[in-house]
Amino acid sequence: MTSAYSQQNKNFTRTWILIFLFVSIVSGFFYAFAIATRNPGIAYLGLFISLGQSFVAYFWGGNMAIASAGGVEIGENENFELRNIVENLARTAGIPMPKLFISPDPSANAFACGRDPNNANVCVNQGLLDILNKNELEGVLAHELSHIKNRDILIMTVTMVLSSVISFLADYSMRSVMWGGMGDSDDNDSKSPLVIVFYVAAIVLAPIISLVIQMAVSRSREYLADATAVTLTRYPQGLINALAKLHNSPVPTSNPSTAMSHFYIAQPKTNWGEKAISLFSTHPSIESRIEALQAMEG
Repeated sequence: MTSAYSQQNKNFTRTWILIFLFVSIVSGFFYAFAIATRNPGIAYLGLFISLGQSFVAYFWGGNMAIASAGGVEIGENENFELRNIVENLARTAGIPMPKLFISPDPSANAFACGRDPNNANVCVNQGLLDILNKNELEGVLAHELSHIKNRDILIMTVTMVLSSVISFLADYSMRSVMWGGMGDSDDNDSKSPLVIVFYVAAIVLAPIISLVIQMAVSRSREYLADATAVTLTRYPQGLINALAKLHNSPVPTSNPSTAMSHFYIAQPKTNWGEKAISLFSTHPSIESRIEALQAMEG
């Protein structure tokens, strides 16, 4: 299995590769559109957007993720049990105490985000607190602190913001096709077949690119975070029971977001149905993760 130190180095490298690819893809799309419409200003706009969003993702992506989940920070004199668990686990992991947030989302889930261990957040859904006992909650929180320790959170946070931008491009392209493209209604360039091809390509490819990026940075890190969590708690059964409860919980998330799904400890439940969830899952199956944990327990 990949070591935590090796994973940290890989995550740092992958983050900058991801940013480079994002800038290339977005700038390339705008450059191609600039050629099609004979408007060079669009190419500069694409470069500005891609670089600007990369900067925002790096420094403020964690705050954006918390805001998207509706997280409310808990003070030092609130929810003593939750704070005590996280403090003990952070001490064991050798990382600073992260900021703690609770989301009113009734689905059972949790996530960590931020730039590094010194700028990390942990957000727990109210639905998770409602169904887990102390040992199970400790297993979930150990998993999230493992993402912080392994420095998964930077690439997860950057991925969230960049996926959102790509999704926005797809949405904008769809609206442009429906309402006649950019520019005035008598602009022949905006109605040319080549321009329409670019719009349609963006509509089809952008969500796929966004999903592939999320899946590429999500699946392997979940196994490592599970394993690291066990080294913190010394009790695999707590996380095993928690994962089973999350898997069996029927409550869907109140904040469905494809850009956020890779953050959570388990694939968020939606009203789209189990087949759609499994098809577009950014996580390995709960069953396979439980099997791996059971092997560690043995």
